Amino acid sequence: MYLHAGEYNFWPFDCAGKELVLVYSLKILRSSVFYLNTWIVTNIIIIFIIIFIFEKPCFSAEFRKIAFFPLENISGKNEVPENIVIRIAEDLHKCNGFEIIFPSDLKNFLLKNRVRRLGSITEAQAKGLKRAFGADAMIITWVDLYEKGDNPKIGIGVRFIETETSTVIWSDYVSLTGGDFSSWLGLGKITSIDHLISKALKRLTDHLPAAFKKNPTEKTLFALERFSLIPLVAQGEATVRVSLHLVFLAEAPKKLFLLLGGKEWPLEKRQRGCWEGEIKAPKREGNYFARLRLLAKTGEILFLNTASYLRVDNTPPKVRLSYENTIFSPNRDESKDVLIIFPRLLGPGDVNLWGFYIFNEEEEPVKRFEGNGDLPLALAWHGENDAFVNVEEGIYYLECRCRDKAGNIAITTRKKIILDKTPPKLNVVIDVEKNRARFNIKYEEFTAVSQWELIILDEKEYIYHVIKREGVIPSQVEVPLLDKKEFYFLMEALDAAGNKTEFKGSLVSQKMVASEKPEEEEKAPSVWDYDF
Repeated sequence: MYLHAGEYNFWPFDCAGKELVLVYSLKILRSSVFYLNTWIVTNIIIIFIIIFIFEKPCFSAEFRKIAFFPLENISGKNEVPENIVIRIAEDLHKCNGFEIIFPSDLKNFLLKNRVRRLGSITEAQAKGLKRAFGADAMIITWVDLYEKGDNPKIGIGVRFIETETSTVIWSDYVSLTGGDFSSWLGLGKITSIDHLISKALKRLTDHLPAAFKKNPTEKTLFALERFSLIPLVAQGEATVRVSLHLVFLAEAPKKLFLLLGGKEWPLEKRQRGCWEGEIKAPKREGNYFARLRLLAKTGEILFLNTASYLRVDNTPPKVRLSYENTIFSPNRDESKDVLIIFPRLLGPGDVNLWGFYIFNEEEEPVKRFEGNGDLPLALAWHGENDAFVNVEEGIYYLECRCRDKAGNIAITTRKKIILDKTPPKLNVVIDVEKNRARFNIKYEEFTAVSQWELIILDEKEYIYHVIKREGVIPSQVEVPLLDKKEFYFLMEALDAAGNKTEFKGSLVSQKMVASEKPEEEEKAPSVWDYDF
């Protein structure tokens, strides 16, 4: 047995084909006892142990279509042949029957996905490769040593990556020099770099596990009966609980791993085929599909789809609030008696818990509305506290807090609410001069007058004049008076909260029309008029 210093493969322990090796070795051992001394027997046992340990396992992963990235040259030499990747792909196609996607077919994909480093790939890029080409796996090849001359040198490495999870499931590296093949007399030394590359590539392809070949012959059967992630939606780096129940035909798997977010998480075995564990959610937002990697006691490796995915959400929900009657008067006069709140969830998202809180000016909560699930269509506040006692009039503030299923919390900006139950206070002084009446008006109001009306009418309630305006009341209002003995007036004011007040009074007309002279009384003649 020869092991080159530049070649190492690390594989899980396997017992495939061990029975044959064991029987064969025991036969040798029995036949050797009678002819060999104790020293020879000891060496045979050592050889048997070495064969038993270093035997390669077989895998039950099935790969049909493989994509090859262009060569990554990190040797610092520009003359490294680009066809190294092509030669590896052709050898694998010839020996194992893989369907090959050559580097030339990936040019548009690499440009579109901005793949600048050929020696690595992200999970999103790996999944994109699977969607675009149907590739089950991909191979990345790199060269870090390349020297020509009498004693050429070559160092080539490969990575075998599964596209579904971007997990590296096999890697190998070969480093050779021309002098590695020299005999005692210097015979056999390789002086051609191309010949040395062929030797290195052959060793790489020979070391490819048998399980990566198409249509594996052995397969250990497992079935996933139940799988759960708790929670299914989480923030980045949050703890997620994994639980599953596995059904198997023969023996339970030796080890079980969850593949998610480009990482591998070991699970612990419980009783009756149950496995549990905890993982950390990936940092970035997105949907991460969960797969299982099973290591059977025979050394076989299986991959199972769970048909489940973890959604990572780091964005708080966006809530917009609209209102009706932010200035209101809960006095049951059917005018702005209630504050109505209309919440709306913006964009894709969900709400798990919600709360609407009303604070007074001292930052003390006076009323709360809380619930779970979807946001309510509308909420109404009638001016009461949590004990259903009417609060005092004044300024209040409304705040909404929401939490989504991932635990993200959104808090809205506080909205100013004015509760006013006091009608405007009016003070009206009237001056009547000739054919006009002047109203001098003063008033007090907390929330400002929004509408007012002045009506002039007679004793039979016949309306002669009406003034109706929006906004504040002027300090003076003049109204013309008709030729009547008696008039009345009615003044109404409505504030922004819906409170209404009325002021009534009478007017006495002293109508004098400008430029009009009073009629003179007819006098008796002092002299007889005989002209008749």
